[in-house]
Amino acid sequence: MSRQQQRRQQEVARARSFLERRMHDLRTRLNLKATAAPLPGEAAYEDTEIGRAPGQLPAASPFESTAPTKFRVITYDENNCKVEEFADLDSVGRYTGKPGMVWIQVLGITDPQIVHIVGAFFDIPMLAQEDILTATSRPKFEEHGDKLLAIARAVRIGVEEDTPRGQQISIVAAQNWVISFHENDEKVFEAIEKRIADNKGNIRKWHAGYLLYSLLDTLVDRLLYQTEEIEDATTEVEDSILKGTDDWDLNEVYRLKRIVVRLSRLAQPLKDMVSVLEHYEHALLPASLDMYLRDLYDHAIRAADRIEHARMILQDLQEYHHTQQERKTNEVIRVLTATSAIFIPLTFLVGLWGMNFHFMPEIHTAWGEKYGYFLALGSMLALATGTIFWMKRKRWF
Repeated sequence: MSRQQQRRQQEVARARSFLERRMHDLRTRLNLKATAAPLPGEAAYEDTEIGRAPGQLPAASPFESTAPTKFRVITYDENNCKVEEFADLDSVGRYTGKPGMVWIQVLGITDPQIVHIVGAFFDIPMLAQEDILTATSRPKFEEHGDKLLAIARAVRIGVEEDTPRGQQISIVAAQNWVISFHENDEKVFEAIEKRIADNKGNIRKWHAGYLLYSLLDTLVDRLLYQTEEIEDATTEVEDSILKGTDDWDLNEVYRLKRIVVRLSRLAQPLKDMVSVLEHYEHALLPASLDMYLRDLYDHAIRAADRIEHARMILQDLQEYHHTQQERKTNEVIRVLTATSAIFIPLTFLVGLWGMNFHFMPEIHTAWGEKYGYFLALGSMLALATGTIFWMKRKRWF
């Protein structure tokens, strides 16, 4: 058995043990008998990644987070706000049915059953849980009855890096609560927390729908900021090339293009997702949110347009570089061709007069022996001059 298979078996065993313990605790709190029907999704987990039934969860977390999972909970209404942070999964259950607004941030998904237990507390459908635990999910927006699910990425990249970094964030919203599942423990929504604490704007008044919009607006603005940096870097490379400098690096163009291609895989689906959200009718999205959702869609369009603009510039720069290389090659070939055209006739004459035949009338004469060398040089000079003049007339160089 390979080391990878052994590791996989250990993860499966750990997931089974975790699931059994948590479900036993949940059944005890709910006063369920041992003969009671299984809870929704109680055995919703599969050993293999391929061929899982819809709603079945993976045995191991698809994310690379290694830090212990933390829960950051903000409860608030128009007059009060309270922030708590803890690592005890069981403590999440006490926020179900709590009056006011509840926002739970699950920071770091180290085990799929964490999502499953939180989902059991708040009645999150299994299909939504499966989407949350799919690391390669496209930005998407779905309705699950009275709940809404939005999945996007918090992009973080510097222009000196090769690939976009960040994390996937899945947001589930219901009437009085919002849960955001974060791939790792990086705090992405500190600005939103500050607005809630300072009680600025409408964020405490409009509950779950407005909070969902605020979280998505933060993610879109992060992408918009990153696309602006990429666009600026692309413009700098373009300006250096158009100035006629030869010290620009083609590898830089390819590096930026790779970043742009990967960002476009996020920007375009995100724009489509926000477009669906803008026109969606749901109890959590009242008409008062329409103008905010239009503004969010405008930001998403700008981000996608910037990425497309940068991609087109980089594509043009690549083609410009190839054109310049072909032009330089053609210049070299033209010089070599002109040189060959001049010297080939001269080589013919040298070869002709250099043959060692005894009877060559133009050589074995009085004037040939005396003036032959100078006549040969003059003939070759005249031929070369005539060839150059003819090429000039043809505008070959």
